[in-house]
Amino acid sequence: MQRSCVQCQTTFEVSSEELQFLQKMEFTFGTIVVHPPEPLLCPDCRLKTRTAHRNERFLYKSRSTLSGKEIVALYAAPALWGSPYQIYAHDEWHSDRWDPLSYGRPFDFSRPFFEQFAELHKAVPRMALIQVSNENCDYTTGTGYCRNCYLINSSEYCEDCLYGKLLQHCKDCIDCSYLYESELCYDCFSVYNSYHCTSLSFSKNCQDCHFSSYLTGCCNCILCTNLHQKECHVENKPVAKEEYEKLLGELRGSYLKREKMKEKLRVLEERSIKKYANIVASENCTGDYIENCKNGLDCYDITDSQDCRYVHVGINVKDNVDCSNMYWKIELCYQVLGTIEAYGCAYCLFVFHSQRLLYCEYCFQCSDCFGCNGLRHKQYCIFNKQCTKEEYEALVPKIIEHMKQAGEWGLYFPVQYAPFGYNETLANEYFPLSKEEAVRRGFLWRDIQDEIPQVEKVFDAELLHDSIDDIPDDVLNWALRCLVSKRPYRIQKTELALYRQMRLPIPRKHPDVRYDERLKLRNPRKLWKRSCAKCGKEIQTTYSPDRPEIVYCESCYLETVY
Repeated sequence: MQRSCVQCQTTFEVSSEELQFLQKMEFTFGTIVVHPPEPLLCPDCRLKTRTAHRNERFLYKSRSTLSGKEIVALYAAPALWGSPYQIYAHDEWHSDRWDPLSYGRPFDFSRPFFEQFAELHKAVPRMALIQVSNENCDYTTGTGYCRNCYLINSSEYCEDCLYGKLLQHCKDCIDCSYLYESELCYDCFSVYNSYHCTSLSFSKNCQDCHFSSYLTGCCNCILCTNLHQKECHVENKPVAKEEYEKLLGELRGSYLKREKMKEKLRVLEERSIKKYANIVASENCTGDYIENCKNGLDCYDITDSQDCRYVHVGINVKDNVDCSNMYWKIELCYQVLGTIEAYGCAYCLFVFHSQRLLYCEYCFQCSDCFGCNGLRHKQYCIFNKQCTKEEYEALVPKIIEHMKQAGEWGLYFPVQYAPFGYNETLANEYFPLSKEEAVRRGFLWRDIQDEIPQVEKVFDAELLHDSIDDIPDDVLNWALRCLVSKRPYRIQKTELALYRQMRLPIPRKHPDVRYDERLKLRNPRKLWKRSCAKCGKEIQTTYSPDRPEIVYCESCYLETVY
């Protein structure tokens, strides 16, 4: 079924499988059964709207509204709309020092749902950061079960990691994104099960590989691409181990030499073939960065999952459509962002260990709630007001009907009520926009200004000594000025120790600049049809037809590389 997006006017298809999913996803209220309606927005607009509510990387100094103590929070002051947010420290938010039900209110049928929910959204205290069971990770968000980590996001089970995104079960890693089951890695992107690698991308099961990409099961390689189970190779040619170690020794600790090697890698990659998609051990899947999945259509960054469509970042999820950042045993969810162990939820934001929630945010261990915020261990609540089962089942269908009449039912939380500016959110990573374009499309925007650190001196990073051996300990007391953005940044004590351990130079660029450079390594989350450059077979790929890369289908790629 073809539809026109009511937001961008793009034509998009609602497949028969999506319609079947919407019929399977039902909410029962006594004798009344309600299904989510067919989408009015195209997949891209639905993704933008959803992820415009998620800030993963911009942290601000704040004070707890409850205790007054200084904290680090996702929310900058002043608020971009309405009254200021009530921000609690993580332990305060989870304590019994406040009662979410005290903010309960009756639903007013003379007013729109989203307008009323926005008022509740502002009234209920919010967690300063999104964290679960961390230790010494004050400057992280979207993290769980991590220890001694700094400025990482969307990560679980990590230790002593700094400056990263989507790290899973990693240790002693710096400046990495989409890194899994790896240790002592630096400047790596989309790497699995690897050890002691630097400037490595799109690779798996590697050890001591540097300035390389698309390696599988390789060891002691430099400036290599598209190799399988090779050892001691430089520029895709075998060398003696002594020659490899000599070259590596010349690079160690030197910023200038590493930059020259990165430039050589860029030239090498321009000539190398590309696989149509990073899809491994999967069946009937389209998208990119998919591993051990089945029936994942137009999905990105999903692992151990099945029967999903338009899912962006999912681990062990099943039967999900239009969802983002879904972790561990998620089933039958629709237009949801940020969950752990959820079932049968729709139009929700940050709901954990919960079932059958509609239009809820920041709810933990809850079930059968509608339009609620900040609840814990609750059932049958509407707008944070406790109901009996009978009251709940009678009132919710009436509110849904009211939303239908107002054209609200089936839409995600509006972007004008988001807590963040578009440029602070995940949406800007997926779909970068200028301030003018974002505002024109109805998004909020925040003009971000850096706070100058209280330090002994500010030093231009480009004037640092080339070798890590010549960097003094008191660099920890300086603010370095980024050679690209001119923004100040500091080196952390654990960071300096890892640079010395791994024989790496001090970075000359602000962490945000390095973060953005890694993100540019990946293609857009969008599929195009083009032909395999070798056999001519039609493929669906994130490489658009007008791009110059040499792209092979899976069979041709495997035949060439393996």
